[in-house]
Amino acid sequence: MSALDFDIRLASVEKHLQRTHGSERVLSAGEQMVLIGGAQDILMQLRSGWPVVTGRSISGWDVSPVYRPFIGYTVTNGVDYAEYVHRAGEGPDPLWTQQVLTIRDQILPAIIERLKQAITETERYSQPRDEQPSLFLARPQQQGLGNIMSQVRRLRSLVRAR
Repeated sequence: MSALDFDIRLASVEKHLQRTHGSERVLSAGEQMVLIGGAQDILMQLRSGWPVVTGRSISGWDVSPVYRPFIGYTVTNGVDYAEYVHRAGEGPDPLWTQQVLTIRDQILPAIIERLKQAITETERYSQPRDEQPSLFLARPQQQGLGNIMSQVRRLRSLVRAR
């Protein structure tokens, strides 16, 4: 029994994650959702370009996101003749190889771009923000009680003036 089973590794996404985070880390929930959405895009491409005679080999396609040990996808089709399917009149070249090239050239660039954007946003929002300027001239724990009281008086006079 033959079956199709291959991995798609998104090495450029792994490098981007390493570069923006500074070390390895797992994908955030939002990043995982982008990866899952990409799996659906790949599955739709596989099925839309696949000929349907009985429907058995088209329904055999499965695309699973992979988070570890690499970032990417595992693509499988457990139907025993799937690796030999070709369109009528197009010769013996297996259709799945053409589909893989279409996925590589047309589907993956958009998925990779979305993942890189999600990683960049996650890193931007996970970094500590600069503190907002305080109404006080210095932090209260750094001031003496006299300075705090004078600032309170100043604030009260500003409020009364309005």
